[in-house]
Amino acid sequence: MKLIIIPILLAVLTGCASNKGITQLQQINVSDNSKVIILKDEPTRASVLPVLEKWFSDNGYSSQVVSSLEDVKPNDYILSYRAWWGWDLATYMKNVHMNVKAKGETLGQLNFDALQYGGFGKFGDAEQRLAILLDALFGKITIEQANKSLGGG
Repeated sequence: MKLIIIPILLAVLTGCASNKGITQLQQINVSDNSKVIILKDEPTRASVLPVLEKWFSDNGYSSQVVSSLEDVKPNDYILSYRAWWGWDLATYMKNVHMNVKAKGETLGQLNFDALQYGGFGKFGDAEQRLAILLDALFGKITIEQANKSLGGG
């Protein structure tokens, strides 16, 4: 009986390698040197915004943070985001939703669910995961590459 229980316990605790954390992806191709407006999400932890700004800077985009859509022009690329956090032995980034719109049309969107990894796979460096998610959203890597880098095999 022990021989059966141990592998089942290990599978539950470590998660399955075929799990995918990105549950939805519509990639956007925005030319380098484009300006992206980041719509600040107040409920999300303050630590997320600097990661977003750094990613845009490091990847050749200019960005501007705004608190309201009143501050944007119709042709601007607008990134809105929301990250939810959970606690299970440690704080971790549980879910992320991002979308990019211009002229009221959704051009790109991404949903990430760390719980898809199960067990301890849901834990990961939030800054690194956000950068990978942005790489996927902006078409720098495929969904398969992103999920592999995020820990989903």
